[in-house]
Amino acid sequence: MASGKLIKKGAEAELYLTEYNGKPAVLKRRIPKPYRIPELDFHIRRTRTRREARLLDRARRAGVLTPVVYSVDDERMEILMEYVSGTRVKEFLLSGGDIGIMRDVGRSVGTLHSNRIVHGDLTTSNIIIRDGKLVFIDFGLGEVSDSIEDFAVDLVCFEKSFQATHYDVMDDAWPLFLEGYRSVFPRAPEVLRRVDEVKRRARYL
Repeated sequence: MASGKLIKKGAEAELYLTEYNGKPAVLKRRIPKPYRIPELDFHIRRTRTRREARLLDRARRAGVLTPVVYSVDDERMEILMEYVSGTRVKEFLLSGGDIGIMRDVGRSVGTLHSNRIVHGDLTTSNIIIRDGKLVFIDFGLGEVSDSIEDFAVDLVCFEKSFQATHYDVMDDAWPLFLEGYRSVFPRAPEVLRRVDEVKRRARYL
């Protein structure tokens, strides 16, 4: 499969801008880790490639928009998917956009958790606004789980990221996120209690 133009190189994968049936597409390729035993490295990359493709599909079926997966090659560790054009929530908020969007983000994350999907890397860089709707990307560290602890850690990591990037609107925007999250996820009170426990453990450590 032709790679196309490299648009992002991360610790786990490289992203290439390419085409699929004449439309812009993204090829995500998991890169080998030379410090790992080759057999273990192959297993980890294959497992994560398959899991990410399944999570993208599972999220879409749950009602949370994600890039459409066109094909998966678990020998080359590649996922070919829809290219999502739009504005990242990060840039939207940094440019003074309406913080009310965080209520919608909260609803979407609550929907993911309601369907046992842990994103694993929730940041405003991994949410794109397209035609007024939110599209979640990069489920590379995600998993399927029914664990309150896993949901809580998902939120703690998101809160830390949000505080670091959007500290100027944190006090007003984060409560809107929590409002949206509570509105769709029946187990939200239990998760948010665990969030407090996770934070206390982190401070203690």
